[in-house]
Amino acid sequence: MLVGDILLATAKRYPEKIGLVDAGREYPWREVNARVNGLAHGLLGLGLNKGDRVAILCGNCHYYLEFYFACAKTGLVALPLNTWLKAGELSHPLDLSGARALVVDAAHRETAAKLRVATLEYYIGCGEAHGYTLDFETLLRENPQTEPPQTGPEAALSEDDIFVLSFTSGTTGLPKEAVITHRNACAAVWRMALDFRIRHDSVYLLHAPMFFTAGGGGRFPCILRGCRVIVTSYDAAGMLQIIEKERVTHLTGSPTPIKRLVEHPDAKKRDLSSVRVVGLTGGVHGEAEIRAIELAFGHVWYSSWGMTETCACGTILPPEEVALEGPLAARLGSIGRAQDGLEFRAVKENGDDVNRDGLDVGELICRGDVVIGSYWRDPEETTAALRDGWLHTGDMVVIDADGYIYIVDRKKDIIISGGINIAARELEELIATHDAVAQCAVVAVPHDDWGETPRALVVLKDGRRATAEEIIGLCRDNLAAFKKPTSVEFVDHLPLTASGKVNKAELRERYC
Repeated sequence: MLVGDILLATAKRYPEKIGLVDAGREYPWREVNARVNGLAHGLLGLGLNKGDRVAILCGNCHYYLEFYFACAKTGLVALPLNTWLKAGELSHPLDLSGARALVVDAAHRETAAKLRVATLEYYIGCGEAHGYTLDFETLLRENPQTEPPQTGPEAALSEDDIFVLSFTSGTTGLPKEAVITHRNACAAVWRMALDFRIRHDSVYLLHAPMFFTAGGGGRFPCILRGCRVIVTSYDAAGMLQIIEKERVTHLTGSPTPIKRLVEHPDAKKRDLSSVRVVGLTGGVHGEAEIRAIELAFGHVWYSSWGMTETCACGTILPPEEVALEGPLAARLGSIGRAQDGLEFRAVKENGDDVNRDGLDVGELICRGDVVIGSYWRDPEETTAALRDGWLHTGDMVVIDADGYIYIVDRKKDIIISGGINIAARELEELIATHDAVAQCAVVAVPHDDWGETPRALVVLKDGRRATAEEIIGLCRDNLAAFKKPTSVEFVDHLPLTASGKVNKAELRERYC
């Protein structure tokens, strides 16, 4: 199966069923497929060819899904860009990809104008008042709405062709581009549809930013099953209203958005009884948060773990395998067991498997058809992460006798704040450019709202002064707002290892 086949099959099976709902506009699956075909022909008509990278910088909307499927049907490689980043942060991944075209909405035109990427030839505006000569809607309406050509040796698509390049945080701070094939994405879609029990009569609330886990594991299962998809951006009050009005059955989210949703004053005023699946992603959810979720929605929550490199698939803990009280309560801190088609091990430094006793710690490694085969033009990172057919995740875990996995630490120096990865090294290198800073280390500290957040530990040069506001301001001015440290502590020295490196293990033990 190819990603484009997912939409085509749904359009044939449920042609007049309302598929996408966006800001009050409703699109039956037949029309969605026709619009995607028009866009596919339009993109090819510009002179773009199979394998060319096409980026998108846009908020959540039906255009985003149409873009994904148009790329899938033509062999173009989709490149979703993080809308939270600034132009300077986007330049490296765009340069690395060699993207020829960029789809932009009005809200992100200012960022797009600051990009300096030599390979970009086409800017396509989507939505209202974008100001570009090329218009997304015009492009799809003025071209044939028949299936685009997929015949001939040049145009033929295979499961091993690249569907999307999806960004993931590198340990150096520079993003890597995970190469996700049609095979990876389709395997993820089937797995998620089954494990989250999506049916043709489901109503899926799609609120998470569409640039996340772009392999489709969190986006396309609802389309595979032909259910009603409500497209929105995150807004707790608005989402609660939509859940009640549209009788939403499925939603997923990382710790902070879900926490804000269930703690919103309107949560007790709205009828949320239609919800039968709440997928918990992006990190371990605390017991207090789980209790709040259960109070709001009932015992319908599913804990899960996944990575960009696994198209958001990995492990799952369904509600029947865990409880707030009794013997099953011991699994509250677990990320569950391997999804079907995935194999997991926890290994020690010497490569030996840990004892499955819930005590022996090792690095979580996995393999399966959802796991990527490489990072784009990055053989060094590819070799480091993918060894002997196994993806090394960087998460340190224990596994109990029943196969349930518990994360205990991270091998990589990554901070997960609100479900979003932040590379400590990127902050450290920026803070080190301040002329008063002699040395800096960034660690995660607990945070009531975000789970954890960066704290900068700064050693000043002799006789120099700086304030916490200066350090935070430096980060805010040069990086996306979510990356900046929320606190700065000035220290006399940082602990060092025998090799002279900052001892992050000691700092994490001290501050976490």
